[in-house]
Amino acid sequence: MNKIINICFSQSAGATLECAISTKELQDNEKVIVLFDDLSQGAIKGGVNIEERINWYNIIERADPLNLFTDSDTEELKENYNAFHDEISKIDSSDTLYIWYGSSQEFCGMLYTLEFLKGRKPNTYIIDIKDTVIKHKETVFQANNLGEIIPENIEKYAAAKRKLNSNEYKQFLDAWESLKKDDSILRVLKDGKVKSVAENYFDIDILKYTPKEFRESARIVGNVVGNSENKISKEYIFRRIKELIKAGKIECNGKFRFMIMEIKITQEGLKYLNTDKDAMKIWEEYKKESDQEQEMKNKYREKGRMEEKIAIAQNLKDVLDMETIADKTGLSVEQVKSAASRYY
Repeated sequence: MNKIINICFSQSAGATLECAISTKELQDNEKVIVLFDDLSQGAIKGGVNIEERINWYNIIERADPLNLFTDSDTEELKENYNAFHDEISKIDSSDTLYIWYGSSQEFCGMLYTLEFLKGRKPNTYIIDIKDTVIKHKETVFQANNLGEIIPENIEKYAAAKRKLNSNEYKQFLDAWESLKKDDSILRVLKDGKVKSVAENYFDIDILKYTPKEFRESARIVGNVVGNSENKISKEYIFRRIKELIKAGKIECNGKFRFMIMEIKITQEGLKYLNTDKDAMKIWEEYKKESDQEQEMKNKYREKGRMEEKIAIAQNLKDVLDMETIADKTGLSVEQVKSAASRYY
């Protein structure tokens, strides 16, 4: 029986497809193959080497000593690669493939997969999820990666599939060969193509969300990851924060730990950020929002202090005179009188 095979490139993407398929009445001939590894990061020069991939994860996650790549993670990655290669080897010309992509991670995974399929001729379709926009009432949603899609909408995205022709297949293989010649450890998707970029590619993005006042690093990392057009891991961004601290562009307060550390931008960081006018504009808008948020917090804090003073004044009204109460609470005599009258 001809099989329908969906290929995707993250655990969240796999879960989305598995859930979508499980709701179909006929599903015996449809399956999902998932590659967990993010091939948009780490060295791939000369080809993907699993041991080198594991070393890479240990390097970037060592940026936070509390978040090391464990032995169980290592075994899971190896098992996933073995399972992925085994499933790909079983594909033949009678099968129909749907390869899902949107992010740089998924695009690199697709190129890696197509390399393994070379020489076989299954019916291959590719689905760029960014080709589909979901509209619901006044809301418009465009996903950047398959993991962002809810299973109920899968059919809408699948409708945008297109057959992979031989010319495009060759272009993809050539692109993968080109990437494998680079020493780069970072690749991003831009204008429909994956390219190698410098390690500091996301530094401007980090700085434009880093305020002049100390703020939790986890919040800043969340802003960078959440607002980036390219899917990037929080571990990689945290590693770059460490490098920006060494370079004097960010200042750190407290122990260097992802969840508990606070950071702020320095004058050197602002000078560097100012080389990108668009990023500087975002930083200024973010600062304005942050100032408004802080002002609101101060108002609530002051309101709480005032209510506390009024409560003290009410408790002292039968013990001390108005002037003494005012002196002890910091309220005016009129405020003390008002507090006392409110008691009755």
